[in-house]
Amino acid sequence: MDPEERKEKFYVSEDIMVDIFSRLPVISLLRFKAVCTQWRDIISSASFASLHLKCSISNPTRHSILVRTNYESKLIPFDPLTYSPFSNLDIYCNLGSFGQRVLFVGSINGLLCICGRSGKWICLWNPSTRLFKKIKIGIHRRSISFSVAFGHDLIANDYKVVVIHLISRQGAMRTGVKVWSANLESWKEIQVDCDFSFKWRVCGTMVKGFAYWIVGNGLGSNRKILVASFDMSTEQLRLVPVPEGYFDPYCFYGLIWKDKFALAAFDGTKMYQVWTIENDSVGKESWSKKFTFKLDFGFNFYTIDAGNGKLLYNRESRGLVFYDLETTKMKTVEIRKNNYLASGAHYYVESLLSIKGFKRLRENTKKMKRPTISHTF
Repeated sequence: MDPEERKEKFYVSEDIMVDIFSRLPVISLLRFKAVCTQWRDIISSASFASLHLKCSISNPTRHSILVRTNYESKLIPFDPLTYSPFSNLDIYCNLGSFGQRVLFVGSINGLLCICGRSGKWICLWNPSTRLFKKIKIGIHRRSISFSVAFGHDLIANDYKVVVIHLISRQGAMRTGVKVWSANLESWKEIQVDCDFSFKWRVCGTMVKGFAYWIVGNGLGSNRKILVASFDMSTEQLRLVPVPEGYFDPYCFYGLIWKDKFALAAFDGTKMYQVWTIENDSVGKESWSKKFTFKLDFGFNFYTIDAGNGKLLYNRESRGLVFYDLETTKMKTVEIRKNNYLASGAHYYVESLLSIKGFKRLRENTKKMKRPTISHTF
């Protein structure tokens, strides 16, 4: 058989090739880019990255829960269905490549956002492709604290970073907000009508293009606890008072319930009341209590983004506890080596998505030992 006949007999149309490629893991596609120019062009295109992401989202084997721990600045991937730790996931999870003092901000469509604890820079990173982009924040020189959110503008298909910072000015505290757009590759200031303080340096909850924080306004008896929400599409900040009867911001935790933002309010007796906003009209917001749940141990927990009621707890002397509010199933992951604590958890799906200006990460080649992990139900 001559070369032309062989080529015609084994010809595969580009549409079929794209369909096959879209179902493959990222690690295989990165290798296939070296096969020929046609394959490289297909796999490198933005349209293919979007198609591959849709397939990855619909395929549970491409999902994981990335838990940030105090163990050598590493992200530990867990199976979101069984809560068992992955041992062979093809992503690079070493935060140490960005320095030892970093914050794990969030995860959207295969892109991770991390931030330096100094507040001087943020970084967008695809651990599957090992590409990243580092961006200077440039907050006000009088800023004394900051909090960061990473979100997706669903309308413009734009990835954005929001930085809220407190500025000390003439003896008073002022709140500033900055937004970085991947599409525009620039920062811009957002006008804020009310000053407030915040609990954490990282946004607590992200739901469908909205970032949520638990914040406080005022001092002493005039202090109010509020939920601050930021719309990634309109770039508008909104403040909503929490349900009546609560005065301590540290008794609240944001979580995702039925694809909506919800508040878990701790009442001091190991009981939690879960509230959602029913009337969403500006100025007419009302809260509705959905249910109550009880835990027999401490109340320091982290919600898992996109988990719909999935929580991660640090349990004293017992390691980590995954808890599903909907099924009430609980799983303990015991760590027998070192004092192993979680400092955040985010849902992750592998993708080929890239941001303009991405470059190859110079990986930390220091071999990192894995903690000894066992799990019980």
